[in-house]
Amino acid sequence: MIRPLLLLVLSVSCLAQPPQQTVEYPAPPVEGDWIAHDFTFQSGEKLAELRLHYTTLGAPTRDAAGHVNNAVIVMHGTGGSGRAFLSAGFGGELFLKGQPLDASTHYIILPDAIGHGKSSKPSDGLHMKFPHYDYEDMVRADYLLLHDGLHVDHLRLVMGTSMGAMHTWVWGELYPDFMDALMPLASGTVEIAGRNRMFRAMIIQAIRNDPDWKNGEYTKPPVNGLIAAQYALWMMTSSPLQLHKANPTHDKADAAVTALRQRATRSDANDMLYQYECSTDYNPSPELEKIKAPLYAINSADDEVNPPELGIMDRDIQRVARGRYILIPTSDETRGHGTHSRAAVWKSYLIQLLRESEPHAVLLNPALLNPEDQFWRERAPEVFQVKVATTRGDFTIEARRGWAPTGVDRFYNLVRAGFFDDSRFFRVVPNYIAQFGIAGDPKVAGVWRNETIADDPVVQSNTRGFIGYAMTGPNARTTQLYINLRDNSARNDPQGFAPIAKVVEGMEVVDQLYSGYGENSGGGMRAGKQARMFEGGNAWLDAEFPKLDRLVRARIL
Repeated sequence: MIRPLLLLVLSVSCLAQPPQQTVEYPAPPVEGDWIAHDFTFQSGEKLAELRLHYTTLGAPTRDAAGHVNNAVIVMHGTGGSGRAFLSAGFGGELFLKGQPLDASTHYIILPDAIGHGKSSKPSDGLHMKFPHYDYEDMVRADYLLLHDGLHVDHLRLVMGTSMGAMHTWVWGELYPDFMDALMPLASGTVEIAGRNRMFRAMIIQAIRNDPDWKNGEYTKPPVNGLIAAQYALWMMTSSPLQLHKANPTHDKADAAVTALRQRATRSDANDMLYQYECSTDYNPSPELEKIKAPLYAINSADDEVNPPELGIMDRDIQRVARGRYILIPTSDETRGHGTHSRAAVWKSYLIQLLRESEPHAVLLNPALLNPEDQFWRERAPEVFQVKVATTRGDFTIEARRGWAPTGVDRFYNLVRAGFFDDSRFFRVVPNYIAQFGIAGDPKVAGVWRNETIADDPVVQSNTRGFIGYAMTGPNARTTQLYINLRDNSARNDPQGFAPIAKVVEGMEVVDQLYSGYGENSGGGMRAGKQARMFEGGNAWLDAEFPKLDRLVRARIL
C-alpha cells in the first residue's frame, strides 16, 4: 500500500548528512509510504506492518520489454533520511537538468531506512520491543519497496553514503543481477572493528549505562548518555583539518561543543541505540565475488572512519570482478567522512561509472549479420569525424578517404552499423598500440572474423595517434584496428599497415586505456590465439580480464 504526498520539508539535521541549502527542483519531490506486511527480520522477529518511507524525483521509463531502465536508489547514512540528498551539495550537483542523474531522465528513489526518518522505528512506541534489525534486513526492505511497492524491476544505479554505502555492498551480493552499477561512498568491506567499532561501542554503552535509560522505558531522556554518544559520533566522523578551520579559537571551539550538547538532547535514545547496534553483523568480505556489476568504491584520505592506511579496500577490491577503488586526496574540498555528501568532489567518477556501465540497449542492426547486405556498399565521405566514448573518456577520430579508400569505407560503415559499440580495448601494449575492433557479441564477431578487404597503398605513416587495421598478412584486413601510441612508422609502414584515420582530440584518453594485461588479453592474431575472444565475446573478456576498458559507443559527427 502506497500513500503519496508532496514533500514540504527538505532539510535534515544529522551528523551523517549535515544540512545544506536546499534546491528548487522543476517538479516537486514526491514523498510517500509503503507498507510491507508481515515482515520477518533476520532475528526471527516479525512486524505486522513495516512502514517504509521514501522520496522520489522524476518518473520511471521502460524499455521495449517493459523493464524499468532509469531507476536510481540513493541510500543515506546512520541517523539520516533520504530527503537530505535534496541539498544543494548533493542533489544540486547531480539531479538538475544536464547533471549525471538528471531527474528529467532518471527516476530517483531516496528511501528512509528501517529505524530512520519517517519509516518504522523504535520511537513510534515499541521502544526496545521493536524488532532488532540489521543491514541485510534494511536492504531486503528497500528491495521490497522498489520491487513490490514502486514496481521497479531493475536499477540503473545503486548508490549510498556511509551506512548507505555499506548497504550498497550488501545490495551487490544479495541481488547481483538487479543493477547496472554500484557506487559506495565512504565505506569498508569487512566487519566493523578496531577504532570504528570502538566509537560505536562508546555510543551504545553511553546510552545503556545512563541511569535514566531504564531499558528504553525512560520518563525523561538519558541526556548524559546522549551527550556522550554525540561526542563520540562527532569525533568519529569529523575532519581534523575542517574542524580547525571552522573553530580557529578556543571560544569558537567551546561554542561548537555547546551546540553539540544541545543537538544531543533532541535525539531519541531508542532510535540511536538501534541505529548503531544494527551494524554489528555487517561483513560483505566473504562474498565479494558475487558482485557482478561495475562498482566504484570511493573514499577520502581524511576519512577517520575508513582510514586508507589499513589497506583493506586496496586488498578487497581485487576480488570484485569489475571493481575500482578511488581514494580522494585530502584537500580544502574534502570533509573527512562527510566528503560522501559533497558531490562536486567525486562527481566526475560517477560520470565515468555511468558511462562504463551503460547497457547495450541499441537494437542489433540486421546488416551486422550479413556482410553481403547493400548497407555495406555505401561510400564514405572524403573526410569525416567519429566520436568514441570509452570508460576513460571520449576521443575523436578524423578519417580521410584519400589515405586509404577501401579501409575507410569499411570503417565508416562499421561505425554506422554500431559494430564497435560495447566492445573492449582488448590489446593495449604500453608505448606501442591500443587495439580494438572485435564485436562484443560472439554472433557478430564470428560473422566478420574472416570478412577481409583488399589492401590500400601506404600513404600516411604510422606515427603517434594514427589508426590502421591489424592484419595477419597481405589483403587480410577485417575489423580489428589499432591506435599508434608512439611513432611506429619504421616497423609498420614497410609491412603495409596503411593508416586510415588519426586521433585529433583526446589522445590523452587513449594513453590512459588499461594496459596491465599487455599481450595476454588479446594478442596472438597472427598465431591464431584469439579464438576465445571470438567465441566468448564480452562475457569471456569480462570474466578473464575484468579491468579492460570498454568502447561504449562510436558515432559519426
